[in-house]
Amino acid sequence: MEDCAYDKFVLCTNSWNLARNGDKYMMQVCVMAAAGMFAAIVIRKDKPEYATLIILLVSFLIALKVVGVLDGMLEEMQSWGAFLQENVIYVKLLLKLIGITYLCEFAANICKDAGYSTLSSHVELFGKVMIMMAGLPVMKTMIEMIEGMLR
Repeated sequence: MEDCAYDKFVLCTNSWNLARNGDKYMMQVCVMAAAGMFAAIVIRKDKPEYATLIILLVSFLIALKVVGVLDGMLEEMQSWGAFLQENVIYVKLLLKLIGITYLCEFAANICKDAGYSTLSSHVELFGKVMIMMAGLPVMKTMIEMIEGMLR
């Protein structure tokens, strides 16, 4: 029983450390975004193509920061394996859906910023279809459960 309480304490402590570092990362991302935006505004008057490149560079750097934070989050969630047991499949699916959503939103926003709203709409549509496809196994499981209850 003591081991279980200790595991929960370690789990809570690790989650707290991850959340506390998240504040630092959030501040870094906000400062990076503001600096990129101001640089793009100043440069846009003389060289609009450079302003777009600055925004793309800052967006890429923020995406790298997101990947780093997600890596830490995935390490944290792997330590939850003992608590999740067979439900880990659903957590993986949820993370996959969140990843699809973020990637498609990121790509669509870059397309919109570059002035290609039609391409942005297609990226968003593709993301929605991928989310629907990823959710099909869960729908199948639910239908099988309902069918089993009706028998």
